[in-house]
Amino acid sequence: MSKRGEKPSTASDKPVTPEGTPFHRLHIWQIQACRDVLFVAAVVGVFWLGYVLSAVTVPLLVALLLAYLFEPLIGWMCRRPRLAHSRLHAVITLMLTAGAVVMLIASLVLPIVVGQSIRFVNEVRDGTAHARLARVAPYIPEGIRVEFESILNMLPERPAAAVPRDEASDESRAGAAEPGEEGAADADAPISDEPPLTREEARRIAAEEAHRALADRARRESSAAGGMMGTGWSAITTLFGRAAQVLLLLFLIPFYFFFFSVGYPSIMRFGHTLIPVRHRHRVVTLVGKMDRVVAGFVRGRITICAICGVLLAIGWWAAGVPYGFVLGLAVGVMFLVPYLSGIGLPLAILLLFFERLGDADRAGAWWVWVILWPSAVYGFVQLVETYILTPKIAGKATNLDPVTVIVAVLAGGSLLGVYGMLLAIPLAACGKIMLTDVVMPAVNAWLKGERPDPLPIDPGGGTS
Repeated sequence: MSKRGEKPSTASDKPVTPEGTPFHRLHIWQIQACRDVLFVAAVVGVFWLGYVLSAVTVPLLVALLLAYLFEPLIGWMCRRPRLAHSRLHAVITLMLTAGAVVMLIASLVLPIVVGQSIRFVNEVRDGTAHARLARVAPYIPEGIRVEFESILNMLPERPAAAVPRDEASDESRAGAAEPGEEGAADADAPISDEPPLTREEARRIAAEEAHRALADRARRESSAAGGMMGTGWSAITTLFGRAAQVLLLLFLIPFYFFFFSVGYPSIMRFGHTLIPVRHRHRVVTLVGKMDRVVAGFVRGRITICAICGVLLAIGWWAAGVPYGFVLGLAVGVMFLVPYLSGIGLPLAILLLFFERLGDADRAGAWWVWVILWPSAVYGFVQLVETYILTPKIAGKATNLDPVTVIVAVLAGGSLLGVYGMLLAIPLAACGKIMLTDVVMPAVNAWLKGERPDPLPIDPGGGTS
């Protein structure tokens, strides 16, 4: 018996949603499980599309990163009426000042970098690098001798020097046979039965040999010229292509940076409106924490990289390390990832070792100074970075340990190349905060029996 006022249930009743719509009339995007799958697929698709369009997205990400890094400075300039009266003026002033500083630094550093790079190329081309490596070949361990010889064979050898005339005459005199010996040799030589060649036959044979030699030489020179033309044309097209890419980046990054910096407050306000009111406080708190972590790491590490790179470049250059200025600046970039810069020290020692290899014939422990000076410079910079720069600049707001940074950078580079490396550290910082502040509290509560589900989802459908 059914209660009064209720209709008896029939087999023809259709399942309905909580909103009262029959299930068979729902669209696929109205089903919660399908909506979740579509949302995840959309996020993955956005990252994949960004990777495919990396030629467009990388300048955008770099410009957005620069706008994010310089936002505190632009905000400070906007609050100083003597410096700028509007955000537009502040951005223009910053870009002009940064451009002047970059041009000044380039005018001072670029000649040294170009000079050392040209020196390195010339030493490889004229065989000096091959000669230096060949001198240490007998001392290379058996385990890596094959790899060492393969590298040595790739380098061009030094062309044989012309033998001085005096030495050549001495060798010819030393190698010449004594008159008596020559006569004895002639006496022992077998006598040929063939008649001697006539003058016409000798001329004909000589002409054929000369013609054959000229033809072979012309064939070799034509093939070499064709190969050189093809290689030269390929090198020219590659050079112009790379130059066009660099010029395009030099235009696009400041262009995007200008609009991102001018419209940064509008972008933040627009993002704030997209957060549901119910969870706005929680989301704003998490995003603020992520902002502090990412800003503390990125801004701090970039500043530390610049300072350490300059210190290493000056120190190794003063210590006599070949190409020390270029190597120091390159190793300074590696300070972005903690402890990764350590791979630059063995390279500096090896370069100085090959440079001072001629001192091995002299008395004294020359090799001690070869190891000591680059190591002392690197140790000094490492101490400055650890005990002065990191506490003062990066502080304790990063909360990113070296293992997390290294794994994130390697994973991002392996998956998405440069595009993934740009996104690796911010995503790692945000993911770590989500794990520690959202996921792990829910899991710990579930382990204690305080909630029925380990996922950080409350019964109302929002995040806890």
